[in-house]
Amino acid sequence: MKNRILFILLIIVYSVTEVQSQKTEGISSTGKVFIVGKNTDINKFVKTYVEEKISTWQKKGEYEKTADYQSRVNEQLRSKKIQEYTDDAVVILKKEYSRSINWTNLQLGAFDADNEAYLITSQELGNFALPVSVASAPSLKQNWSSIKILNTDFYVSANKFVLAKIEVFNPMDNKKFVYDSKQVTTYSANNIQYNFGEIKVDVKDDKVVNNTKITETKTTMGRDVVDTDIPVSTFAKNNTYCLIIGNEDYSSNQTGINSEMNVQFAVNDAKIFKEYCVKTFGIPEKNVTLLTNATGSKMLQNIELISKIAKANNGNAELIFYYAGHGLPDEQTKEPYLIPVDVSGNDLKYAVKLMDVYKKLTENPSNKVTVFLDACFSGGARNESLLALRRVKIKAKENVVGNNLVVFTSSSGDESSAPYKEKQHGMFTYYLLKKIQDSKGNCTYKELEEYLKKEISVNSLVINKKQQTPQVIGSPDVEEKWKNWKIK
Repeated sequence: MKNRILFILLIIVYSVTEVQSQKTEGISSTGKVFIVGKNTDINKFVKTYVEEKISTWQKKGEYEKTADYQSRVNEQLRSKKIQEYTDDAVVILKKEYSRSINWTNLQLGAFDADNEAYLITSQELGNFALPVSVASAPSLKQNWSSIKILNTDFYVSANKFVLAKIEVFNPMDNKKFVYDSKQVTTYSANNIQYNFGEIKVDVKDDKVVNNTKITETKTTMGRDVVDTDIPVSTFAKNNTYCLIIGNEDYSSNQTGINSEMNVQFAVNDAKIFKEYCVKTFGIPEKNVTLLTNATGSKMLQNIELISKIAKANNGNAELIFYYAGHGLPDEQTKEPYLIPVDVSGNDLKYAVKLMDVYKKLTENPSNKVTVFLDACFSGGARNESLLALRRVKIKAKENVVGNNLVVFTSSSGDESSAPYKEKQHGMFTYYLLKKIQDSKGNCTYKELEEYLKKEISVNSLVINKKQQTPQVIGSPDVEEKWKNWKIK
């Protein structure tokens, strides 16, 4: 009922002056009032509706404890709420859109006896064929002015509603005729780029007596501007190909005693990095592969694929490999591995050896290959420890990279790669994105290296109380040349 009231308010709280000045359906010049019709901006309505709902949902209740609030409000649960409110908004919008249509204007065309269907024409809905048997056709034509529309449904195409289903009832013979386009009518929240404010909680202890100390704690959750204010380039990098992997959810794929801890924000890291690749660097979306919570087989398949793509481009391709997730060294050989979500660090037989990744990326000629690793290889991790039973950190062997390969890593030696919880990212990825955002992608690798080392070295100590020193490893084949490279 509340949803219904909200929608009605959006529609009817509209001045006569504005209505007279608005020539078509859609959104008023103020951006606050929605007029339902064939030109309604569905995305904008859903965005407004969901953002208002989420804004209310993510506020801390007056009598809600901070621990309960933090359990109730987080990025994962907010994603579920976004889809829930999106579904609510679209259901309401569909109903109002259906009510806005003048169904008496449906025109009954000629009957096709061979295919047993009437052609129905409508200025609002377009043309569609209504299946009607030969026996029922005369009665429907004779009583067309008396028909009733029982049920309708719509699907979204190009941000507009298109008729998906309609039931026509002839009261004279009590027969129902159904047009069904068989189109999927669900609407995904992923169609919209939301811009939510941070979730801020001010918690104050109750003042019991005059000498009671009142303290204030602030807890911040939500999307940072680095996620929402992404520079857009008109430049196209048609020969650049990306493989982006964000491995966060290990616990769902492993149930044993040696199951791995999850990697906070790794999926968000990967998704936002992909947006920068497409929007800021101008890499065609079809050239970008995003894997979230990838298994070992999935990782290996796509590493092999990007290698083949480089070969097919005859040396003209540029490759980008990004990984956020667990890393771990072999205790005996010290070889570093990337850990798929279905592999335990106790058994690295099915993990992905980092050196093998480098070899695959460079086995075929290409203009340049850039690797970004937001993972440590010491046995530590964003959530303090990688293995449930391992407490000893190991300094991984540093691989010597070859060909035209440059690797940006989030930490050095036996350091851990920590999260930046306030920003909902890994510390390394956040500052990587921040530099790309600030420079609009137009920075050299040397400038990026200097920025990452300065910002992460300081802020990891200030925020996480731990040393984290990113490093860059350049192939001897490119010597100092890589420092002047740019992605854009």
